[in-house]
Amino acid sequence: MLKDYLKKRLIEIQRHHAGGATGEQVIAALTDLTDEVIERIYKGVLQEVPSGDRWKFEDGFAIVALGGYGRGERSPYSDIDIMFLHRPSLQDEIRKIAGAVLQNLWDVGFQVGHSTRTVNDCIVIGKKDLTVRTSLMEARFLTGSRLLFDQFRLRYQRKVIYSRPDLFMKAKIRSREAEYEQFGTTIHLLEPQIKKSRGGLRDLHLLRWLAQARYQTASLDQLKQQGILSKQDHRALTEAQEFLWRIRNELHFFAGRCQDSLTFGEQIRLAANGGYHDNPHLLGVEQFMQKYYDHTTAIAEITGRYLEGMTSKNVWHRLRDRITQRSIENYYRLSGNEISVLPEFRAEVLGRGDSVLSLFHLAQKNNARLSVETQGLLTDRMDQWAADHFSDTASYAVFLSILSGTTGVAAALRDLHRFRVLEQILPAFKRVRGLMQFNLYHKYTVDEHSLRAVEEAESLSRQDGLPARIFHEVHRREILFLALLLHDLGKGLGGDHSEAGAAIALDAAHRLGLDSTATEQLVFLVSQHLWMTHVAFRRDLSDDTVLLPFAKKVATPETLKMLYILTMADVMAVGPGTLTAWKQDLLSELFTKTLEILTGDALILAEDEKMKRIRQLIHSRIQDNYEAGWLEGQLSAMTSRYLIATPPERIILDLKRVHELQPKSVKAYAVNDVGRNLTEYSVYTFDDITPGIFYKITAVLAAKGLQILNATITTWSNNIVVDTFQVQDPDFSGPPASYRLKDVQDTIGLVLLGQREVEHPANVDTRIVSASPVFPRTAPVQIELDNTTSEKYTIIEVFAPDRTGLLSVIAQSIFVLDLSIQAAKVATHLDQIVDIFHVVDRAGQKIVDPDRIRHLKATLTQDIGRFLETSRVQ
Repeated sequence: MLKDYLKKRLIEIQRHHAGGATGEQVIAALTDLTDEVIERIYKGVLQEVPSGDRWKFEDGFAIVALGGYGRGERSPYSDIDIMFLHRPSLQDEIRKIAGAVLQNLWDVGFQVGHSTRTVNDCIVIGKKDLTVRTSLMEARFLTGSRLLFDQFRLRYQRKVIYSRPDLFMKAKIRSREAEYEQFGTTIHLLEPQIKKSRGGLRDLHLLRWLAQARYQTASLDQLKQQGILSKQDHRALTEAQEFLWRIRNELHFFAGRCQDSLTFGEQIRLAANGGYHDNPHLLGVEQFMQKYYDHTTAIAEITGRYLEGMTSKNVWHRLRDRITQRSIENYYRLSGNEISVLPEFRAEVLGRGDSVLSLFHLAQKNNARLSVETQGLLTDRMDQWAADHFSDTASYAVFLSILSGTTGVAAALRDLHRFRVLEQILPAFKRVRGLMQFNLYHKYTVDEHSLRAVEEAESLSRQDGLPARIFHEVHRREILFLALLLHDLGKGLGGDHSEAGAAIALDAAHRLGLDSTATEQLVFLVSQHLWMTHVAFRRDLSDDTVLLPFAKKVATPETLKMLYILTMADVMAVGPGTLTAWKQDLLSELFTKTLEILTGDALILAEDEKMKRIRQLIHSRIQDNYEAGWLEGQLSAMTSRYLIATPPERIILDLKRVHELQPKSVKAYAVNDVGRNLTEYSVYTFDDITPGIFYKITAVLAAKGLQILNATITTWSNNIVVDTFQVQDPDFSGPPASYRLKDVQDTIGLVLLGQREVEHPANVDTRIVSASPVFPRTAPVQIELDNTTSEKYTIIEVFAPDRTGLLSVIAQSIFVLDLSIQAAKVATHLDQIVDIFHVVDRAGQKIVDPDRIRHLKATLTQDIGRFLETSRVQ
């Protein structure tokens, strides 16, 4: 039977693939097999037609392959699109034979997309529908009337394909740009879609579609023979195409379905299958993905250049450019918004590093782009630069001028990276080209992340608010941008990448001839680029023992400003949405308080004096609202940390709510903070209402699926509990509805009053779902204790994979250990959490006994591990 034959042949092809067949060989075999099956089915159906009527179909009917199948690129589970082409006279009879063919195709297991059209139908719809027009461009004869197919192809080419090609090409480019928005605007996604992400197979398809419209051929070989595609570009495209074809075939065969996403799990498997082995500082999967990015970068850059050349300007634009063109700095020509090298000076310009860099600098200053011809010249030379071509004082001076620019710095750096110039000036950049960061925190490769960090810093300058003002106050912007470029280049070298990066920064400073002050700033920024997030996200910003050492280390307002912008841009460049309003507020708070210390504007007082002044301020503002004894008693009962860290307006609000609190009761309040995209739950009760108040509240929040961003826990000396939680609710795209807020408030009250059981976190359905079944490089649970940063508290740092309910498990474990949590901060890095707890023992003292510290670490590690294992199994 045909179905058995098909199954046998598919197994043979898969074995052929597993045995090392090329991607081209496999897709050709699959295409030929599909052709064969369709032809056999059609001939069988035709035999069922009365012999006297067969001539109608032999002359007036054809089956035509379309789309990727029409191109002859049949992957194991890719779509099969066919068209039943017929003469108008067969309109009534075609449905029966087409239906029989389709039924047989479905019976053998093919998933078929189909259409039934006359030649005129094809022309009409091809003019109206861009997708159909493109699909019909790739029509390939399968069986039936060759004469009818040739008539269709001739008329379709004349009336559709070659008619107004410029409009078609622009429409296809717009359509492809829309795909980029969906599947990735950058080549360097960590989990790319090999067909539709930038640099994927679809970019090759686009090149061929536009070449068909412009040059009447879609063949890369013919484009090379006609001199349209250079030998170098042809080789790069065909090698990249083969690489992607083979990957796609493997993805399909392994999944048993159409699978075009290169997930982390697939990357690991493909790297192992491809013989990539882990090196001390570079995983096999990272080596595999570097090769992937090399190929997709080649596709994106080459196709982009040729598409720009194919989409010609209209006559008015060409006339305008001719009239306005002018020579600049003797060697270059500015025409419209394009810059190029004057033909008579090309050899001289390309022969000098500073002249090449001046080309990029002039493009930056004039907001111009490199002409297509100039891009071709640079592409031909980019792998031939001598090692010292840009190693001179003049070249370095131009490079620093680019970094000092008021606009267009990131765009210029992208072009320098594209044409392999950046790695000549900063050699460390060559090693990280396409170097993936195999984790779920970063979304981009190291080089892409670094360039995006520069882009994000420039974007801050165009916004309103504190970051924009501080960006414009930075005097030596070239140091800031250079630090952004270098800050992660130590990755992949082993050890602490910040320390390795500092050595790279020192080498770059010496290479570029920076003065001692600039060198010191650059090395500091690179070596300490994670420090500001560490302090802002993990430490108590109301504590002078945190702020003063931070200010002392930063030393100058200028360095602080650069570190602030670098930190903001670095977090933003990790991926969309990573710099939340909450994180920005913390960084800005740390920046502002530190700047006040460095400029002498901060009033550094003893803690007792601070508390005295705050109490006096609060008392003077609300003394008429409460009985004097009650107010003085509450102010005296407040902890020093609460008084110093809490804004006066919030203290006044808390006092109002405490005054309304009835004995042996719980009162919960909820407020949506739209600006920061979070909800704040505040809980007021008495410390003896129930044991383990904090962990029970966190258990309720986890059971409701809420993600806790920050928690402040306070117990006054008069037994009043004031706990505040800032959370995000993933069940709502905007502010949670009032019924949701009330449900959470009521549940907190019922649980603390003992009227409802606490739901164990392991039984809560997780709301944090990875896009991939694999968490790459998931670090083990790590517990660290810090007894030096704070004078009053032991700081517990918990590093663990993120799961809903984990905070409640940690809180319960700390409660069982007989410790009191005074404050908590929660930082989530997509797949990892860093939970910070300021704790004391029941006597209000730090935990300093070595045996108790060991027991604490072991207990937390065991409890967290047990919970993670339970949640993983479920």
